[in-house]
Amino acid sequence: MATSLTKSADKLLEGGVISRDAHGRATRHFQENGGYVEESLLEVRAVDEGTMLKSLASIFKTRYVSTDKLRQAEIGRDVLVRVPVKIAEQNMVFPVLYEDASSTLSLVCVDPTNLALEQELIRCSGVRKLRLLVARPAAIRAAIQKYYKGDIHAFAQLDKESFKAFQSMLDVYERNVIDMSGVLSSTSEVSQNERTLTPEQMEASSVRPVPDEVRALTDGTKTVIQVLQVMVSLLETARGELAGHSVQVAKLTLQLCERINVAEHERHCAVLAALIHDLGKGSPYHLTPFNVAEWDGHRTAAEKRFDNPLRIFEAVRLPEAAVAAVRHMYERFDGKGLPGGLAAKEIPLGARIMGLADTFADLTGNSRNPYRRTLSAQDALKVISRGKGSVFDPNLVDLFALVAAGDSIKNQLAGASSVLVIEPDPEASAILELQLMSRGFRVISARTAEQGLKLAAEGKADIIISEVELTPFDGFELKNRLAPTPAAGIPFVFYTARAGAGDAELGFKLGAQDYVVKPSSIEILVAKLQNLIGRKPDPSAGTGVSGSLSEMSLPDLVQILSHGRKTGQLKIASGQHRGEINFNKGDIYTCFLDGKLRGDQAFFAMLQFKEGSFSLDATKKDEQRDINMSAEMLLLEGLRILDEQGR
Repeated sequence: MATSLTKSADKLLEGGVISRDAHGRATRHFQENGGYVEESLLEVRAVDEGTMLKSLASIFKTRYVSTDKLRQAEIGRDVLVRVPVKIAEQNMVFPVLYEDASSTLSLVCVDPTNLALEQELIRCSGVRKLRLLVARPAAIRAAIQKYYKGDIHAFAQLDKESFKAFQSMLDVYERNVIDMSGVLSSTSEVSQNERTLTPEQMEASSVRPVPDEVRALTDGTKTVIQVLQVMVSLLETARGELAGHSVQVAKLTLQLCERINVAEHERHCAVLAALIHDLGKGSPYHLTPFNVAEWDGHRTAAEKRFDNPLRIFEAVRLPEAAVAAVRHMYERFDGKGLPGGLAAKEIPLGARIMGLADTFADLTGNSRNPYRRTLSAQDALKVISRGKGSVFDPNLVDLFALVAAGDSIKNQLAGASSVLVIEPDPEASAILELQLMSRGFRVISARTAEQGLKLAAEGKADIIISEVELTPFDGFELKNRLAPTPAAGIPFVFYTARAGAGDAELGFKLGAQDYVVKPSSIEILVAKLQNLIGRKPDPSAGTGVSGSLSEMSLPDLVQILSHGRKTGQLKIASGQHRGEINFNKGDIYTCFLDGKLRGDQAFFAMLQFKEGSFSLDATKKDEQRDINMSAEMLLLEGLRILDEQGR
């Protein structure tokens, strides 16, 4: 008979999922250490997480959510407010989805058969129906910390092996970066392992044996990369406009890797290489592949410093693909690059991808690039296009243009707002920037009042957050100097350690919209920002957003508009077909196609369109509704139908 505390282990034993010996080891571990028996099962290696969750979901007749899915989930405030954080912590539950149309709340929990818990959750959430799913207890705890309390490192605690690997990286950093005199010689040359982009070879590469060193990274790599991302962001805070550059390069690298379906372990290696590619180079020039190819001074500097990141990490067993990407990022497609004079597909794929991402991020985010101004995405792509076939892989240039355009469209659709953060403390600034970015904001940063004044004058920020303690003049003087400029109309929030009543009074007197004293919950700050931005007139209202379905697929469009609770009419054109999907606060109200189909059948038919164009008119709103499924459920059902038709 299963006890309430060891129910999961007992059920797995009864179902033959674990042996009696494994059951005994897990229950002894649980009795000695407490906590949850599910964690004990994993700790003694009685079963792996995937098998455990699948089996429990089958036993309890429900579904499961893996740690990885919880880590990557985008949970909106409208979902979190359904369950108070104290209730979530006390009962080890976490809300993951709310369907307004059916008033159904989906939560992950440890025991989905607990009727008393179900009644308590219905009472506190005010919903008509609950859907209880299975998840690992430690993952639920981490989700509560991350999404309720803003702890961006919460999931890092789940991967001990990743932390051991990263601690080794930190040890090397302390020896070799802080004291550059201790830098050792470069790592040895690596052999080239070429890949091409045909479906057959993609298939072959995804099933070939993974080297041990790559497996060691891949098993816990998302945690390692998340931690490394924070550390690199902190290191780059002193780089002025290049603060956050490597994180942006990693983001673009990942997007292009996903676009061409690069195998997972190689994708991880490319992202890792992107994060470390600038460490230790210390040149007066920013050494991007485009700059190195075009200017002799940059090339001379790159010849001396191209392998500095690898020297820093010499004592760490970096995966071969990551080493190759860093080492060969300055090779040229025409064979005139360095250090090996490799040409075309002799150049490692990760290096070719990262070179594009590095160049684009520099051109669009660094006003000290060779053009001495930040370029628009379109202009940056024109510059890159001039290097097709000489500096860059021509096929990847075309694909990268789609990725960059799609990212721009996504920001427009999501209504991502730009925040100018003026914070002198590098660590505090880096953490705040990452927290805001993880919540969908675009962040511009400044360290001094003068930098903040200059960036505010450029008019790229939707809102300004500033510390009071700035140099060479304080935040109050900064706000005063903004008054006679066009930037005076930008909402301004003081986020500061200065807590005096007189300080707050002065801030409001100068015209600040809010005065938030540190430390304050990131959720409180974000709520205030969203409220202030929501009050602003939308200058783009009526202009809409348009693009190509090859840049942004229809399922992606639907997800963005749904998650952002957007209202408007989405028009679709593909060949001779013309359709429209009408959104109201994220829900799909009506669909029409070619004047013949309407409702869900029209929607399902439009999901087949791979080519064509779209446009969103945010001024149009349909009050009538003939589709009752949530947008997410409608999309899932449509994709299921397409999958069945394709078999």
